[in-house]
Amino acid sequence: MTLKFADGFEGYNDFDDLIKAYPSSIVTTDYFSFPTGRRAGTKCLNWNPGGAYATSDLKIPIKTGSFVSGEEIIFGFSFKVNSADGSYSSEVQFINSSTRGGVKLRFSNGGEMIQVYYGHISFYGAGSFNYERDTWYYLEVKCKMATAGVGYIIVHLNEQEVVNYVGDTMYSGDDFFSQASFHFERYGWNMLIDDFYIAGSEGAYNNDFLGDVRIDAINPNGAGNYTDLTPSAGANYECVDEVIVDESDYVEGIDVGDIDSYSYADVPTDIDDTDIKGICIRNIAQRTAPADNIKIDALIRTGSTDYNSASEMSLLDYWTGKDFIFEKDPSDSGDWTQAKINACEFGMEVSA
Repeated sequence: MTLKFADGFEGYNDFDDLIKAYPSSIVTTDYFSFPTGRRAGTKCLNWNPGGAYATSDLKIPIKTGSFVSGEEIIFGFSFKVNSADGSYSSEVQFINSSTRGGVKLRFSNGGEMIQVYYGHISFYGAGSFNYERDTWYYLEVKCKMATAGVGYIIVHLNEQEVVNYVGDTMYSGDDFFSQASFHFERYGWNMLIDDFYIAGSEGAYNNDFLGDVRIDAINPNGAGNYTDLTPSAGANYECVDEVIVDESDYVEGIDVGDIDSYSYADVPTDIDDTDIKGICIRNIAQRTAPADNIKIDALIRTGSTDYNSASEMSLLDYWTGKDFIFEKDPSDSGDWTQAKINACEFGMEVSA
């Protein structure tokens, strides 16, 4: 699978919601909010300490095993900077486990410039480009981490190339990406981020720049074919239909093979069928039984047939999330369309 993560920041209301999808985040002070995104009716991530002294490292959920040796990383997100601190920069970085290889983008302190670096600990410039405040842009990066002059970093701004660096991009450690974060600094920054994706080069699809993407969220709106799990109250789907996660209602089960599936709201009608990159089922769950082998799969039901995700979610004893990405329709291995997505039920199955 090439597409590894996608987030439109629709399902969050506060930082407690955010860390269910970004569970390893380290935050000195929490100044995250989720105002209207770059499209009407959507949300985005906003870092704004409002003049207070604050620093946050929002850890992006990639880890060892997400990328294989020598695999390129491709990532993109939209951003808008409303104000910037005159003394401190904010950054986004994708690096290896030794922190001596990878790419860093630095939103420079006080100025409308993004500086591109490689090597992380030993910072070396790979290029820079300008932007304007109070303006939405879409930023994409492709990086190969390597020595012997064969690494590279290519940056697109609004689908136009602004940096093309070729040379060493690592100095020691693994030649694959295993750490990533947004690092927000200090007082004066007011920065918005939306429509964020991460992909890799090892796969047949989504293995290059995806362009200016949009990420839409839909939610359950009715019962599906399966209601094996036990609701905390009311109907099963009513326990999981909220836009913002509500831990006070839930469905639960312990028997392997138990399934819940739900009908979903239709996708927005202005989505272009020819440009759907894939779908992502986000399950948020926790383990309450003492056994440590309870897991769940993501499930798609279409045409009276069930299709399970290739991977499972091992449950922890606190609420956390896992994204299950299906780049193609599993019923025919073809591209997704609005009609295909609207015809599906989505859910989960208890596994061991």
